[in-house]
Amino acid sequence: MKMSEEELLEEISGYLHGYLKSGFLSINSFLSKINVNIANLEQLLILRFLLRTEAKDFVRDLPLLLKRFKTTTNMKTETFMGEVRGQIDWDQTTKERLARNYKDRTIFSTNENVRSYNIPENQILKELLGVFYSSLFKNEYIAGFEKTSWFKEWQELKLNILHAYKRNIYLQRVDEVRVSDRVVQKMVTHRNKLYRQAAELLLSYRRLVDGFYSEEDIRTLLRETFIAPDNKDVLIELYWIIQLIKHSAAESQLHLMDGSQSMAASWNKEDYVYKLYHDSVGSGTVLFRIAGSEIKESDNLYLKQKFQSMKTANEITEKIFGKKKSDDLWRGRPDFLLEIVDKRTDELVKIVIGEVKNTARMEYAITGLEELLDYLHFVKDRKGAYMLDGNVDVSGMLCVGDVEVKGDTELDMVRIVRQGDFFNLKV
Repeated sequence: MKMSEEELLEEISGYLHGYLKSGFLSINSFLSKINVNIANLEQLLILRFLLRTEAKDFVRDLPLLLKRFKTTTNMKTETFMGEVRGQIDWDQTTKERLARNYKDRTIFSTNENVRSYNIPENQILKELLGVFYSSLFKNEYIAGFEKTSWFKEWQELKLNILHAYKRNIYLQRVDEVRVSDRVVQKMVTHRNKLYRQAAELLLSYRRLVDGFYSEEDIRTLLRETFIAPDNKDVLIELYWIIQLIKHSAAESQLHLMDGSQSMAASWNKEDYVYKLYHDSVGSGTVLFRIAGSEIKESDNLYLKQKFQSMKTANEITEKIFGKKKSDDLWRGRPDFLLEIVDKRTDELVKIVIGEVKNTARMEYAITGLEELLDYLHFVKDRKGAYMLDGNVDVSGMLCVGDVEVKGDTELDMVRIVRQGDFFNLKV
């Protein structure tokens, strides 16, 4: 029986909070039990802080809120000789003349109203805007998400931060200092919406980066800023990856799947380190590429014709379309790849290549099996040597729906894992 997207998300969402590729932002009510052992947790929390509705609403309303910018006026008393600046304070003038020279009628003390911008409210606001500015304009990791659909709103919103933090003449007169948590907490009840919201957001941000958060805090943040894959096939692949984690590792560390690398998780077992990748060729230890040059000198008539066909196609493509095609005869990227490394030698000892087919049809499952066997036979080590039957153990998993099988599902080279039959997943 096929699972709906909602059922899939409910099953695996506790492991999906590191997914940062193409998708859509939603509130995930399923997220209750989560694995909080996450690599680069601080970066993830800063990113999720920016995705909060409260953060975006504050920045969106910032130009209007700044109209309620507050200053204080202080009375400043100064003494001058030969000139008068401001309103004369005769009591203070008399005291100054008696103290200096009672006969000197050119001594005057004056009072002047001076506007002050360095009040705690403005210092809190300035610090918060600095957090936004640093995250949006200086953090290269955060900048890498600007073109994703779930982050693109910040492309416009961040201009509000730029204008306020760098160009607002009043904020330029506010010193950047760290206000104590006690004072920030006090401002959470401020009558002015600008300062009340700034204090709430700054306090929330400080808890995240200083590590003063509970698992419930993280769970709430991740639930409110959940990024769900927008492709059903990707969701199915992640479903199988997470089932592999669940059935193979007592404890695992999740990694951010952000496009820069696609490691989904890693774990330790006895003397080995397990590294699991999604839609990836892995760490670079293995190669999934066959160059056309490998068949160039072949005496086999079919392979000679195949090479000539590929060469001619490349030449004509460049002449007609002005583009060069790849000279590769075959190139692949598995749905998932598990690398197992010996801790003592740091050498690769085993790889498991996974192919996922979301089907209950035997014909489509057979196609998946053929693709998986290509991966197994064509995978190479970094020196370009084929790995099957070499020193590294190479095997494959074909993950399918409720496909009817008439024989053994576990062979020397390949395991067939049907939905619900997870006993074959353990490695």
